[in-house]
Amino acid sequence: MKPGTYTASAYGFIQIAPVEVSVTVDESKILDIEVNGNRDSVAMVRSVDTYLIPRMLENQSVAVDSISGATATSGAVKAAAAQALKEALEAGGSDPAAIAAFQTEEVKTGGEQTLETDILVVGMGGSGCAAAMSAAEAQAANGQEVRVLAIDKAGRFGGTSAFCGEPMAVNAPKYKEEFNNGEDYMDGAALLAAWNQYTEGEAKMEIVEKFLDHSGDTVDWLYYDHGFLFNNPLTGFGPEDVYRCKYQYVSIFNIEEGRDYGEEITGGQNTQTDKYFARLMEDFTELGGEYMLETEAVELLYDQASNTITGVKAVGHDGAVYTINAKAVILASGGFAGNGAMETEYLAQNPYYPDLGGEWNLIGMAQNDGKMIRSAIALGAGTYNIDMVPMVHFGTSGVVIHDYPYHEEADAALDQWYGWPRGWSLNNVPDAMVLTNMIPWVNTHGERFVMEGAMFSWWLSGPSYWAIWSEDLIDSVAEKGFPATVFTYTSTAQGVTPGEMPIPEIREITETLLDMGVMVKADTLEELAAQMDVPADTFTASMNDYEAYCTNGADEQYGKDASRLLPLGDGPYYAMKGYSSTFSTVGGLDIDENCNVLQADGETPIGGLYAVGNESGGVLYTNKKPYVTYGGAALGWAFTSGRLTGITAVEYANSAE
Repeated sequence: MKPGTYTASAYGFIQIAPVEVSVTVDESKILDIEVNGNRDSVAMVRSVDTYLIPRMLENQSVAVDSISGATATSGAVKAAAAQALKEALEAGGSDPAAIAAFQTEEVKTGGEQTLETDILVVGMGGSGCAAAMSAAEAQAANGQEVRVLAIDKAGRFGGTSAFCGEPMAVNAPKYKEEFNNGEDYMDGAALLAAWNQYTEGEAKMEIVEKFLDHSGDTVDWLYYDHGFLFNNPLTGFGPEDVYRCKYQYVSIFNIEEGRDYGEEITGGQNTQTDKYFARLMEDFTELGGEYMLETEAVELLYDQASNTITGVKAVGHDGAVYTINAKAVILASGGFAGNGAMETEYLAQNPYYPDLGGEWNLIGMAQNDGKMIRSAIALGAGTYNIDMVPMVHFGTSGVVIHDYPYHEEADAALDQWYGWPRGWSLNNVPDAMVLTNMIPWVNTHGERFVMEGAMFSWWLSGPSYWAIWSEDLIDSVAEKGFPATVFTYTSTAQGVTPGEMPIPEIREITETLLDMGVMVKADTLEELAAQMDVPADTFTASMNDYEAYCTNGADEQYGKDASRLLPLGDGPYYAMKGYSSTFSTVGGLDIDENCNVLQADGETPIGGLYAVGNESGGVLYTNKKPYVTYGGAALGWAFTSGRLTGITAVEYANSAE
């Protein structure tokens, strides 16, 4: 190679702009790799800097394992580094094929180790970090040596919780004293009653009540003890959600006027939450707690004679096999949204929504693969609403193109999650084509399933649905644009698609989508149904009914506004797949009020085994309905269940001595 520094880029987690990487080389070696300014997640880039780049340098290879929890960013760095090396080889007069010298497999050197601890926390998202911290505090308060170990398969902590906006809490006591003259923000009893009514009495209401009763203390704990910053609570997402229980994370997007937060606020919620979790883990280690990233728990260790969990088997990235002996194990690995086989198996069992089975598009962390739920079930653990609807807030086309520029507008509103000025790009048109409410949506049976554009509605179709277009409607967008601005917070998002802006490029984008095989086209509805693999009779009847609604100006099926009832007109017709995008699964293991995992009889606790957060969220709900929209319920449950269970686990471990 010709010695020097070479720069290349590749797309990672954020599709708006690529990750830029500089590689410094001499004649035969990689000397340094640096990730330059980019828009990927702060935590993901830190994982790459901390784990991936040293591994690439040590192995002199761009083919080392990606970092779980930062897979897309890892892939971008490796791809960009490979391109930079090819340029260095060419500059040195070598055949670019010599890149093979830097594509060797990573050397695994780990052996077998046995570790001892009192409390083992499996998973380091919101619930796991809270559990580890509170367990360490409980031991320290007792005058004990802190013996708490947390592990995570990913190369970063925070999990999906670091990509959420707010935890739920009810009237945080210290918080309301400081910021609301000591007055309640809301009626906690009314929320509890509404929750019971919504879940039709099928939730474990004693657990719901305990969660709500202690959620305010948890927000105080996060805010006053560990540096999390929140705004005054807001109401939820629907018109019926009148309870001010949504404590939004503070970011530069939502600083409240006149409020002194006591420290500099930088970036959007993604940047801020990374700081919050980093502070929490600093507090944890200062007390003597320990954590190991890139360490995957694969099996629970169980003494059947005493019905007691004794630890876990785990595997490190370097191939090390760990036997981790513990007096109590807290499962906090986030559910099973990263495991399509488990989604297919368990969600298909829901008797109220038969289309839930199958692999769901995922916004959250894919390392949440349900291994510990599987292991617990194999040992006799029971489940509760494990077939419940996943937590779906968004939809997506699943399509990524980079054919058009990104237009950043300096005077635009700041993006809530990342803090940069919002912008737009025609690369986002594929998402707009499956999300706009100007066209009909049908499920995989060919039936219209919802009022198009209804909030959080995509799950009703199951993992996927079809957006139906005609030549007339595509021409309408070319001439007048989409009726309203369209955006989504999924991995394909590239800004927004502006409303009421003519997009003549939609014709070439449509051709691109047809060439990619993600859109189908036919001259008749019957032919289109065949390409969609849906029943032709059902589909054509649905479209004929929809056309009549458009003609009459009244949606008799779902009540969509007449201004959005645009007739399909004549063919040719188009259909494009849309995907329901989930943060996580909700249902999981059965637990009691102390988050102790119960056996399949629903009564007998498994000694020393606890499940918090989305590992056990089903106890709060019913499988007849989706996740609640009050605001922040899952994150509130994660932090509150984790905090309480850390204390409980220490009490159990001390009693077992």
